[in-house]
Amino acid sequence: MDASRFEGWFYEGAGIYRHVWLETMSPVAVAPDGIFISSKFKNNKPVGAADINVEAALLNAQPYGVKAKVSCEVISPEGKTVARFSGSDMVNGSGRSVLQLGGRVADPVLWSPESPKLYHLITTVESARKVVDRKETEFGLRTIAYDRNHGFLLNGRHYEIQGTCNHQDAAGVGVAVPDALQYFRVAKLKEMGCNAYRTSHNAPAPELLEACDRLGMLVLDENRLFGSDSANLARLAEQITRDRNHPSVFTWSLGNEEWAAQDTDTGAAVTRAMQEVAHRLDPTRPCTLAVNSGRYGDFGIFSALDVKGFNYHYENMDAYHAAFPESLILGTEQASSIGTRGIYTNDSARGYISAYDDHNPRWGCSAEEWWSYFATRPWASGGFDWTGFDYRGEPTPYQWPCISSHFGILDTCGFPKDNFWYYQSWWTTNVVLHLLPHWNWPGREGQEISVRALSNCQEVELFLNGQSLGRQTMKQSSELKWNVKYTPGVLSAKGYSEGKVVAETKVETTGEPAMIQLDADRAKIHADGQDLLRLTQ
Repeated sequence: MDASRFEGWFYEGAGIYRHVWLETMSPVAVAPDGIFISSKFKNNKPVGAADINVEAALLNAQPYGVKAKVSCEVISPEGKTVARFSGSDMVNGSGRSVLQLGGRVADPVLWSPESPKLYHLITTVESARKVVDRKETEFGLRTIAYDRNHGFLLNGRHYEIQGTCNHQDAAGVGVAVPDALQYFRVAKLKEMGCNAYRTSHNAPAPELLEACDRLGMLVLDENRLFGSDSANLARLAEQITRDRNHPSVFTWSLGNEEWAAQDTDTGAAVTRAMQEVAHRLDPTRPCTLAVNSGRYGDFGIFSALDVKGFNYHYENMDAYHAAFPESLILGTEQASSIGTRGIYTNDSARGYISAYDDHNPRWGCSAEEWWSYFATRPWASGGFDWTGFDYRGEPTPYQWPCISSHFGILDTCGFPKDNFWYYQSWWTTNVVLHLLPHWNWPGREGQEISVRALSNCQEVELFLNGQSLGRQTMKQSSELKWNVKYTPGVLSAKGYSEGKVVAETKVETTGEPAMIQLDADRAKIHADGQDLLRLTQ
């Protein structure tokens, strides 16, 4: 296992294809604190230069042979030229030639979700002393690896995957998602503390990957169709060559819940064939597949995978890890907690399910259950909640005429449900204190209402109309609960750390609405067919 590998990939489309990557093959050791160290890292920064290898495939559309010169210029995240290199080759008429180029970047700046620093490669093709093609491509330098004890590693350190699975549709636009909306959705997930995005269950839009590169979001890039026939392998190859330039992509997912093949020798054979294609086209990233059979061992798809993908069934992971300690593991899909934003009683006629973290289908669990498990097991690498956003289809637990899922941490429009603050409590370093539910319960005076505090404060004290209802200690990765007899007024809370008040919040009984106010998230919009603004009330 090499934890000191930097790479970025480039795909130029119809004219030129090239990729860049670098390897530092230094010995790697594991420090007692779980940080991977090597002679190429000091203070969590790479030491020495990054060797950049560019492969350019030149296509000559002319009927006669020509000599082509390819020049590369690498621009740093600070806008400075940090490397130049070039090469030449003869390209036959109507032919193709592959040119290998290389350069070196001193003191490389690493990409991460917390610091998404991007380089630019400017590639120029000359023929007969004239520039005939020029392309600018973004890329990033970072190291990726998995370890049997320390899970996923980014830039030489254990890095916990705090991810969400997401379908590609959004409110009002379906699957025709404008670029600006891709950026909004990624930014909302990052606000919650999410650092990884699973493109379930299809190849992502290139614009989504660009947003993840630029904003800082790891991507589990998923293939749609599982198969080893020539058509399926060709589709997989096309996806990998298209997406491998993106530093955000950290692992390839070969498929999802292949029920008919998961536990079979045929499934293992298909997985090996697909994985071989992925390794040939991209030797820098491992492969996984999201498995939900409930049976995990040295058979079927699981036996062939680089990284074992667990969909649900986290209760089986300890036994599997003990039986197969060399295995690399990732929680590819977890939770499936369900709820409707702002609703705290079930109403099947309206298709509503309470937003308390109390409801999940038989295969799933609460947000607290899955995350409290993964948070204490670094070898499991973290995982992906199902789902970041609500989406059309799979209405659960209700059926038609309900047409939307209820799995999202945010609703279809991108408004947070309460679980947003659960994850923000345990996925960020922000001081978080959030109370639910609302405090408008006419006709329920004197009846008990379940009140929850989502927080990462050490203690939380609850008040009703200024009277303390008790102070509780917060367990790691948990939430606090009170049963409160409803009285109109102000329900408030104080959060304490080290005995001091560090956060306060409240919900209160409101009167009749007097007006509707709409707020736009920006004052100007680009008239380019890609931009949009969001109105909220």
